[in-house]
Amino acid sequence: MFSQIESGPLALDAALACDLSELTADELVRLNRLAQDLVRKATALGLAAMAEASRAEAHKNAGELSMTALVAKEAGVSRREAAQQVRLAQQLDAAPVLRESLGRAGMSTDKARIVSDALQDLPADLTAEERRAVECDLTAAAPDLPLEQLRRKARRAVEVVDVHRADTIENRQVEQAERRQATQVSFWMSRPDAETGMVKGGFEVDAVTGDVLRSLMDSATSPRKQDGAPDRPHAQGEAFVQLVRHLPKDGFGNHGGIPATLVVTVDEATLRGSTDRAGVTEHGTTVSAGQLRRLACDAGILPAVMGSGSKALDLGREERYHSVPQRRALALRDLGCAFPGCDRPPGWCESHHLVPWSRGGPTTVDDGVLLCSRHHHEVHDRGWELRLHPIDRIVEFRRRPAEPWRRNHHYRPLTLTG
Repeated sequence: MFSQIESGPLALDAALACDLSELTADELVRLNRLAQDLVRKATALGLAAMAEASRAEAHKNAGELSMTALVAKEAGVSRREAAQQVRLAQQLDAAPVLRESLGRAGMSTDKARIVSDALQDLPADLTAEERRAVECDLTAAAPDLPLEQLRRKARRAVEVVDVHRADTIENRQVEQAERRQATQVSFWMSRPDAETGMVKGGFEVDAVTGDVLRSLMDSATSPRKQDGAPDRPHAQGEAFVQLVRHLPKDGFGNHGGIPATLVVTVDEATLRGSTDRAGVTEHGTTVSAGQLRRLACDAGILPAVMGSGSKALDLGREERYHSVPQRRALALRDLGCAFPGCDRPPGWCESHHLVPWSRGGPTTVDDGVLLCSRHHHEVHDRGWELRLHPIDRIVEFRRRPAEPWRRNHHYRPLTLTG
């Protein structure tokens, strides 16, 4: 059995001869360690031979134009990968401490490449003693550090001899990376699928923007906001929808002086709730009557209201929307989504008219309420009745006239209401 062979020349032969399915978990771990040790030692030998062959221009004896071509052919890799191997071999030839460490557990060619590249990029005015100190420091740390942590340490390679200079170099590298990332951002989105109506898209953004988006998504999909174990991709999809719908509509480039706005054509009777007829956006997407009525509460949606004979009756009167000062007043009063039990903050909420604007409701603070998208849907779709309590000015909800009025106690202690 493999367990009886600890090491030595017979270890590999014994491992190759045994039935792996008969090995215990402990034996498989030991076998994996043996294989990795052999790979590291063989790699170190190969890189050393590659460096010597490059100096001797041995590729000419093999009839190849370059050492890269020879390695690509013999190793069966791309010329790009072969060039990387040859470059690493040549760099290791000038870094004896790093070269001798390749056989250590935890080392790899990826880590060796990170360290050797850092050594190549050291300031030219460092002394030989300082360069050796940097090489020893990075080499000692490499086996135990994950790749990303080793990359961060390599960016501050001179820290072991000059902390201030490490700060300066790292900041300069980050600035260069940020400028490069700014030129590489991209975004794409498809037209709606003919069968499902879904739109696909993708983007590439800089790391900081990615962190901002990740924080927003994590905040919106944190475990305390979910019932049970959520389907995370779906939960994040819902959060992304709400993020897009709550972007400030006036914070982007205007088209002819008009803030970024989605125009939706809607039948007057549909907007007033007396009939259900689908509408259509300016991009050609069909929208249900219920969705239209919900969207009509959003200042980023401009309803083109049509009467009989497709005559335009109204193109979104401005007073339909609560102003910025009014929204601030609503935030101070409601503190977040006013629906019972909800904990969404004001920034994730939409303003809703207690008496619908389409039915003559005024655009005032007293006729307004903050609702998150989910509860905005709930109020519109299930016919909730809303009122502003006449004494303490808190919005209350009920489904049917016989039911008691309910309010959100998340932001305020429980109180009895009439």
